[in-house]
Amino acid sequence: MMRYVGLRDGSYILLLVDEDNPNISNRITCSPPCNFAKSQTMAGDSIIKTETVRVVPNSLIGAMIEDAMSGQLTPYGQRTATLNQPQESATQSSLPAAPPVSNQSASDAAASPLQQTSFDCAKAKSIPEFLICHDPDLAASDRDLAATYQQAKDAVIDKTAFVERTRKQWNFREKNCRDKDCLTSWYAYQKRVLTKIAQTGDVNVQDN
Repeated sequence: MMRYVGLRDGSYILLLVDEDNPNISNRITCSPPCNFAKSQTMAGDSIIKTETVRVVPNSLIGAMIEDAMSGQLTPYGQRTATLNQPQESATQSSLPAAPPVSNQSASDAAASPLQQTSFDCAKAKSIPEFLICHDPDLAASDRDLAATYQQAKDAVIDKTAFVERTRKQWNFREKNCRDKDCLTSWYAYQKRVLTKIAQTGDVNVQDN
């Protein structure tokens, strides 16, 4: 069962409730243009899992967010309240329905300025790129790794193998990293290995 909670601090909030277990829910939060959203799996008031997801236009969530942004949806609980109360008080009465939003939300990231990175953030098309472009720590790691990458590229003997290694590592990041912790670990690993490659010219060097 999906509910539209409303607009809070510039973010649209949806709540997906498990009908078989009402204590389990999934809260979706996004800020316009809502290309990405924060998904939180919750048990009661406790957050079990948080991840950033892409909002697919033709999906159920994408359609609901589109309707919410166009003003076609009424926040859950507000419609009933308006039968007996003025609009202002009805809106206030529906406020407690929105659980507190985490400080590290994808919506917060979307509202933050774009960072300087080794790639064009205006063309960011994946969740990892989106997170890197909106986080100063990740952006700094990206710029630092770009310099080390160039050193390794210049030093490596087998250029073809180096290109293949780079492709595999990048694909791993794009497929698996959905939060800052994963990206931080990925950058740290790449920094260590590429530094060794730059020192030895050996693309097969191990991180040990």
